[in-house]
Amino acid sequence: MLLNLKYEIFPTEDQKETLDCWLQYCRQTYNSALLDKQRMYKQSKTPYNRFDMQRQLKLDKEKHVFLKEMPSQPLQEVFIRLDKSFNNFFRREADYPKIKKYKDYNSMTFPQFGFKPNMTHRYAAFFSENGKLRLCKLGEIAINMHRAIDGPIKQLIIKRQGNRWYAIFCVERRALPKDIDKNRAVGIDVGLNKYAVLSNEASFKNPRFLIKTEKKLKKAQRNLAKMKKRSSNFVKQVIKVQQLHEKVSNQRRDFLHKLSYKLSKDYSIIAVENLNIRHMVKNKRLSKSISDAGWGMFRDMLFYKCEREGGLLIKVEPAFTTQNCSSCGTSVKKSLSVRTHICKKCGIILDRDYNASLNILQKGMARLDQHLASV
Repeated sequence: MLLNLKYEIFPTEDQKETLDCWLQYCRQTYNSALLDKQRMYKQSKTPYNRFDMQRQLKLDKEKHVFLKEMPSQPLQEVFIRLDKSFNNFFRREADYPKIKKYKDYNSMTFPQFGFKPNMTHRYAAFFSENGKLRLCKLGEIAINMHRAIDGPIKQLIIKRQGNRWYAIFCVERRALPKDIDKNRAVGIDVGLNKYAVLSNEASFKNPRFLIKTEKKLKKAQRNLAKMKKRSSNFVKQVIKVQQLHEKVSNQRRDFLHKLSYKLSKDYSIIAVENLNIRHMVKNKRLSKSISDAGWGMFRDMLFYKCEREGGLLIKVEPAFTTQNCSSCGTSVKKSLSVRTHICKKCGIILDRDYNASLNILQKGMARLDQHLASV
């Protein structure tokens, strides 16, 4: 399995300027390839694939010498990125690819990473003897190695986040063998009042990081709106707004990492709802709270951490998990404002979210049994 490990890097001012230029070259190459692909389809309905884009890049390098100033690997990876965007669009998993603005293109990928000193000339990125990150045509960059890299590195991503820079290493690790223990199974219902309610009655509070920072964010954005665009004070205020957003993002990610790690360690089987979050955020009253909760990110973290720990994550359909009684299966209709499940048929009274978590666990175990029976 592949894991991403993120480390902060500290390039000099000249290196920052160079990295920023490289990102712009990648962005312009992406936009140019997208326009070429659209034009080819309109003119002759012929496909314009990644290899056609690479051949065009060779011609562009002859005309535009500045493209030779950066390593070739990140430029070639641009076409892979564009290919994935179209594939996701045709699978209806994303919108149609658009022209990228400056703020939309913040990372570049080095697909090969070197380790051995006598092989470093083959790679565009590697570690130098003094432990610094070395990029071809740029030099050494100080890096905060706050944890060891366990496993072979498959690729490196350099990312700009606000006014800070990060190195993200894609590392290959062996997942533990599956050890399914039905006695250590749990169903999880995510919500807004409580972030997660488990089928064993445990619950976790919703931290609401965005709502807590909303007053500061609104004030910073109001001040930004009053300033003259592209002035020095405007640029400084933009950085302040970016830092507030980054802080909220870091807080949310830290909370979800810790929660998903604890659950993957404690339980062998975890059942969750396969929620259509993109459809749910269309609700104007709840969209901000749903986005702040980060349910999709939480589900993704649970998936790879369960795989890493030898557990199993089961996604179940969310239909009727809240309405049905977990004891007798009777449908008990209730609105979002009703927080208690009361079944008149069997007389059971439960918390609404706890009842849903029990239904999720039952659906998950039924799906697991069907899978085991078919194997």
